Amino acid sequence: MINVTPVSDVMGAEITEINLANPISLDLKVVLQKALLKYQVLVIRKQNLTPDLQVKFSSIWGKLETPSNIEYTTKESSKVMILSNEINPDGSAVGVVDGGDFWHSDSSHIEIPSMVTILQSIKNPEKGGDTEFCNMVEVYNSLPETLKIKIENLYGIHHVSKVKNKRVTISPDRPGAKDFYESQAKTRPSVLQPLVLKHPETGQKSLYCSPRFTIGIKGMTEDEADPILERLFAPITDRNRPYHYRHKYKNNDLVLWDNRCVCHRAVGGYGLPDIRRMHRTVIAGTGAYNLQQTSPTQ
Repeated sequence: MINVTPVSDVMGAEITEINLANPISLDLKVVLQKALLKYQVLVIRKQNLTPDLQVKFSSIWGKLETPSNIEYTTKESSKVMILSNEINPDGSAVGVVDGGDFWHSDSSHIEIPSMVTILQSIKNPEKGGDTEFCNMVEVYNSLPETLKIKIENLYGIHHVSKVKNKRVTISPDRPGAKDFYESQAKTRPSVLQPLVLKHPETGQKSLYCSPRFTIGIKGMTEDEADPILERLFAPITDRNRPYHYRHKYKNNDLVLWDNRCVCHRAVGGYGLPDIRRMHRTVIAGTGAYNLQQTSPTQ
């Protein structure tokens, strides 16, 4: 028997009395899948998964994505990306230093966005290092009806490069970050995603955009799109956090969430010599929300 306990009134549940290093039975898989659809974020305590075991557990959710910045993956598996502020003796980064530093949904900038993200806590800093989550179903429900009607059939323009996004900044703590994002701006295409996404399993509508990846709206000039985007981003970034859950990590936490209805961000608040290290796996989506692409220069 496992225990599933809500962690807030908005979203999220804590799961205890389970060891994910053991084989996952079909019954347990169904319980976990139903819990994720209900609570959107699951916090599974007291796990200590090696990269190989994390891949094995992650595979019960679907096919794993291979990170585009494969140089920051573990030696054991190219599917497990390292998120860390550690720096090698030669000045290079051990992992992705600035991963998740602005509100976003993982992989919304590719044609088939990711379904689920899984983080294994390897080392927590003495202070800081939290992750915030935003319930995008509740955000959509909070919008005025006139705005819901206006955005129903609109598509956001998503791009991975921070160079193309005036709402974000490039971290000075990540070696080579500016060159990396400039290269992405030249070579990676923009992708169109619906501003209103109907969840393929629950049928619930959610707002599907983010300050990190959504840089415009199809068919609109910047002056036309910006006022709409600012209204849509406002409840995500609201300082009162009415639709949010903030997770404070304990040692050996494993946290997973549904990218189809959740935005998240890494809060930060720590720095060397204090270290935060996470191992991340991402489950690929099963289909595109929209097949259209724009040019890399748009």
